[in-house]
Amino acid sequence: MEEKSGIQLKEKKEKIENGSEVAGQKVRWSVANALSTVYEKLHESKLKFRKSEKFNEAMARLQDYMGTNEVQTWIMSIVLALYFECPDTTWDVSDLRRDVECDALKSVTWVSEIETLKKMHYLKTTRGNNFFPTDVVTSAVSNNERIVIDPSDFNVDFSKFVSNVGEMVENRTNDNVSTYRLFRNVRNYENENENLDIVKKIKLVCEDVEDRIFFYDCCYDYLSGHDTALGATVNDIFDGTDRYNYAESFIKEKNRLITLGIIEFTTKGNMRDSEVTLTEKGVEMMAGDKSDLFIKRIDEKLLIKPEKIKAKNLFYSKENQEQIDVLKDALDADKMKAIQERLRNEALPVGVAVLLYGAPGTGKTESVFQIAKATGRPIVHVDISDTKSCWFGESEKKMKELFKNYQRMCEDAAKMSDGITPILLFNEADAVFSKRKTNTVSSVDQTENAIQNIILEEMENLKGIMIATTNLADNLDPAFERRFLFKIKFENPSVESKKLIWMDKLRWLSESDAVSFAEKYEFSGGQIDNIVRKITMKEVLTGNRPSIAEIDDMCKVERLCKDSSKPMGFCI
Repeated sequence: MEEKSGIQLKEKKEKIENGSEVAGQKVRWSVANALSTVYEKLHESKLKFRKSEKFNEAMARLQDYMGTNEVQTWIMSIVLALYFECPDTTWDVSDLRRDVECDALKSVTWVSEIETLKKMHYLKTTRGNNFFPTDVVTSAVSNNERIVIDPSDFNVDFSKFVSNVGEMVENRTNDNVSTYRLFRNVRNYENENENLDIVKKIKLVCEDVEDRIFFYDCCYDYLSGHDTALGATVNDIFDGTDRYNYAESFIKEKNRLITLGIIEFTTKGNMRDSEVTLTEKGVEMMAGDKSDLFIKRIDEKLLIKPEKIKAKNLFYSKENQEQIDVLKDALDADKMKAIQERLRNEALPVGVAVLLYGAPGTGKTESVFQIAKATGRPIVHVDISDTKSCWFGESEKKMKELFKNYQRMCEDAAKMSDGITPILLFNEADAVFSKRKTNTVSSVDQTENAIQNIILEEMENLKGIMIATTNLADNLDPAFERRFLFKIKFENPSVESKKLIWMDKLRWLSESDAVSFAEKYEFSGGQIDNIVRKITMKEVLTGNRPSIAEIDDMCKVERLCKDSSKPMGFCI
């Protein structure tokens, strides 16, 4: 039995690459008839048979067609005949020997030849030593076309694996494949790729193949950049009433993928409008050490790093100063770790939520920046408008994603010896921390309540530091108030504080003039900042420092009221 030489195989490969033999190119003789001719001679022959001219012609054509030697051609003829007779079955070498009724000595080389056929991607191994013909071979034979092996089709990673399963699911109905057949096909494909981490991990936790198929299809959708529609997916996987039973397990959150935290709802409604996606745990199960490529991180551009914050002197009342000092001390990196460790040992929540509230321009936001700088913590500054969307359900997704990303940052920081947990800042948070609506007929009200419920739940499970600032504390929902550990009220500055602010901002200003401005005008720190900016602009434009009288005129027009010392009407 002469093996086709490496030169001949190389020539066949060159023909394929040069286009003389391409995928889809029809063969002018019947491949199935040739296989049948060879198999008929081999079946129950005990390998003792007379080679007819028809047999020799069939063998020559098949060897050229497959690029195989004589024994390999015999093996493929037997395997393909058995496959087309019973496509749900796999075989081992003993099954082939029994089919031809020969003993091991007469087929001593078959094991090594089968291994060669596997390397050629003609045969695939299932669990154990069973094997079956690959799809590329069975498809080519079925369509009487040339076999063209693309090695890249067999270099399966998690991405290609879930893509292939996803296509099986999507094409099931069009290909008239039953649910039973889909399950069998996926099991076989899992067995072919049993060494893939994604297969090993999901099999450890999900015994039922339908759960694994749903997971793979979610992975396929996730990599395609969209959520998984519950109704459409169960329709793709199941026949009959099984689809409704399976969807119900999700809606009631009893499905194993949900309870294990592998998949979560992004939009929860009925079977038709519910959508799910992978959790971070699910992404890690799918992609393993490549999961960082797919898990969304907070954009570094959205982080305000402490070294980028300009140091400023802030002046507080005595009571406020004491509260700020306590907060700043608690947020010191080393002390924060010790505090959280103690809280954890006492089974108490370890997150720190802070509310800074009071009149506009009193330094709430700037206080957060200066605390961050002093404690070396970056700030994740939440853009409230960016968390809202005109699309139903999208705002809730964005808020969940925000907290998920922040939680991930906290976990990443905890893994580092000098990791510093960032501050999550909700500035001017009135829009999301206001009282929840009781009349939820409006979809807008429903969305706002849903967002608030998400924030309340996240605050309950907070592991990091969250600071919210608001000018409208009276509009704060009581459920939020309970969850803030520190609540610091910012009053308009006293005369003494205003004097210090004036002198800090305008170092050339005399103390008597600073006292005069402090006593005459009920300004917040932010309003004094406005006056200082105007003074700076005038110096740049004229080259001269404005006089005290000119500064006084600037102060008079700063407030909407003419007399700032006697507020009335809409003046504060």
